[in-house]
Amino acid sequence: MRNLLLSSILLFSGCSTVATYPPIETESALSFSNSANEQVPTIMAKILTYAHGRFGGMDVIVFNLPDGVDKETYNIVAKKLGGALPMTSPNEIAYHIIELRLRGFSADADVVFPSTSGGYEMATIQLKSSLIDPWVIADERVWLIPTSEPPTPNYSMEAIVEVETDSP
Repeated sequence: MRNLLLSSILLFSGCSTVATYPPIETESALSFSNSANEQVPTIMAKILTYAHGRFGGMDVIVFNLPDGVDKETYNIVAKKLGGALPMTSPNEIAYHIIELRLRGFSADADVVFPSTSGGYEMATIQLKSSLIDPWVIADERVWLIPTSEPPTPNYSMEAIVEVETDSP
């Protein structure tokens, strides 16, 4: 019985997701990774919810995801956040996940968020999970170097039109 349990743990942890957004993996590794696959949208929604609650800055969450994330992922994250909107204009105040690193049962994200002083700041948020536990925030680190220019929107105008026409 003990060997069966150990084998199961090794099997499941050996098949854990490894992904980075924006993608840095090889072409063959990317064929196994899709940003809309479960875990990635859940992790992004947790990060945005945490950043909004922790750092404030706006009533409705407006968000920008890393380059390389498809429109389906934006739609899933928006639904998970219930009323959040993808960033559509370079002048919009938003939370930006500029990089997500997912390695099995741990994830790190670099987030640029609106500062109370009017600019932007950056933080690295760490998450963890296990075979039986959901994703939770494990740690954060706010960087003391202000961000002068926030990232531009990564959500395409074509995707914006489709989302707006899909709404009831």
